Parts: sequence; C-alpha cells; structure tokens
Amino acid sequence: MAVSVLIGGAMLVWNWLVNPYQVFDVDQGIGEPYTSPATNERYRKVSHLLNQISAPDPEQPIDCLLVGSSVIGLLDPRLLAQYFPEGRCYNLAFLAGRPGEILATLNALIAQGLPLKRIVYGLEPFAFSDPVNDGPANRLHPIVTGESLWKFYLNYLFEPSLGDGIGYLFDALNHTISVRYDIDHTGRYQLVRYDTEIQRNETEFVKRQFEQGRGPKSVSPWIMTRFDEFKSLVEFLNSQQIEAHYYLNPLHPSIAKVYGTSGLEEFKTRISSRTGGRTIPDCSLLLSENANIRFYDYKHFRTTESTTVLDCALGNGSSQSRQQRGR
Repeated sequence: MAVSVLIGGAMLVWNWLVNPYQVFDVDQGIGEPYTSPATNERYRKVSHLLNQISAPDPEQPIDCLLVGSSVIGLLDPRLLAQYFPEGRCYNLAFLAGRPGEILATLNALIAQGLPLKRIVYGLEPFAFSDPVNDGPANRLHPIVTGESLWKFYLNYLFEPSLGDGIGYLFDALNHTISVRYDIDHTGRYQLVRYDTEIQRNETEFVKRQFEQGRGPKSVSPWIMTRFDEFKSLVEFLNSQQIEAHYYLNPLHPSIAKVYGTSGLEEFKTRISSRTGGRTIPDCSLLLSENANIRFYDYKHFRTTESTTVLDCALGNGSSQSRQQRGR
C-alpha cells in the first residue's frame, strides 16, 4: 500500500507540475505555455471559445471557424478577413481531426451560445482513411462529451505520461520549442523547429524531409463511418443555416501518387455526394510543382503557401470582397 501511495503521489505531482497535456493552469507549468507537443488542443481551444462566449469581444465576437485536421491547423484565421471582412475567425482544427468530433464540438459550442455564422473546412483523403490513436492529447472537452469536469481533471492527474512529460521537460530545460499553439488568439499552431531549420539551411531541411525512398508506400482503406459523420455534419450545418465552405487541401505528389487517380476521384465523389452534389473547390494538385519546397512534410504545406491555398478554396469570395474594398 505504501508503494502504491508513493507511486500515485509521484504521478500526481509530475502531471501537475510538468503538465505535458497543458490541461491545468498553464501559469504554474514548466516552460512556455502551449509549447508541449502533446498539448490537448481539443480541450484548450474549446475552453478559449467558452470564455469568449461568457465574455465576448464587444466589438467583434468570434463567429467564424476553420475546422479540419492539422493541415488546416497551420492556417492563420486572420487571413480570412480578406474573404469575409465582416466576421472574425478562429482556428478550431484538430490534430487528426475527424468529422464526428468536429460535429460534436460545434453542436456543444452552439448550444453554449457561440454565434457561429460560417465555417471553412479543409478536407484531405487521409483524414478519412488513417486510423487515429485516441490518447490523452486528443480527449474532447467535457462540455462536448458530457463528462464531469472533476473526472476529466482527475484522469489527467493520474495519467501515465512519463514519455510525453520527459520530451516537454527536455525542451523546456534546453529552451527549445518544437511547436507553439496560439490558443488564446488565433487557435493556429506553428511548427517552430521546422521554420527555424528552413531559415538556417533550407536545402538540408528539404533533403532530410524528402529523402528518396522514404515517401509513403501505401494508404489505409476508407473508414466509411467518417463519410457518414461528414454527411451528418453537413446536414447539421444546413439545419443551423451556417454558411459552410468545403474544399480539398493540397496534396504532396507522393501522397497523390499512392492514392492514385482512381482513389482521389473516389474520394471526391464520396465527399461531393455527402454535400448534396455541390461543387467542392479542388486544390489537391495546387502545389504539385516544386512541391518539396512548398511542404513541410508529406502532409502539411508550408504556411508561406496559405494565401495561395485560400485563394483556391475561397476564390469567389476573395474576388468579391476585394472589389468591394476597391470601390
């Protein structure tokens, strides 16, 4: 019993002080807030939006959201002001975000009073085929799941988190940052280490990231329930009269090659059919030329390509808003 109490107490203190998932008060954590690679953005972003609901910006509350996976999570939502100048957007994308949890999260936030008018959803095939590890870094906010807040925190206090904690502690002690989540402002995340390496020596970075023979060799089969969840999300947004903009994110040529022409066409058909046959802007081949210097890795395009991608995804809105500003 004494050993069990000692281990349990040590785990509690470790999780509270190191705070690898950033679910506790970040002021008492080690290192810069929201720089742990294991930061639970699903919890933190929803907490931020709940604070906005209870104490909104009197001039411009958040009424627009970017949703999707980590691919769209890199986008700065302030760029959307050139397409939708009348609103204020926040990046609610999740690492390996799935349609079902996006639907559940939006439903909960709207029920809490979020004045949501518009979403922009970037889609890619691997979000509908890759399996996901539902670990402690990916747990949804209790307001979404219905779990009590005390139980949520208690689970994290006794979470076996040695691996995630050591990585974060090592970065903090060495004053290095791999990733930074801008939870309290834009919601986006930044790949700090990658950006630093690119500035230092882009040639070496590209060589290391896209070394010949290291590219993807195969893809997982479609997870059909995710297409069903996507259809439910579309129907929910329609019922709430929320303006939804869907588009297909750029793919690195290596990813596109593995899926093949037939696989990509099948994906587009499945997505289109679940939106009622509407035309979805297809930006999947947008960055194919000189792709290795336009992507961080095989899945995530660089933030320097953000405007190019958004012009493809929201081109009509962009042209219209720019014409209005020019008058």
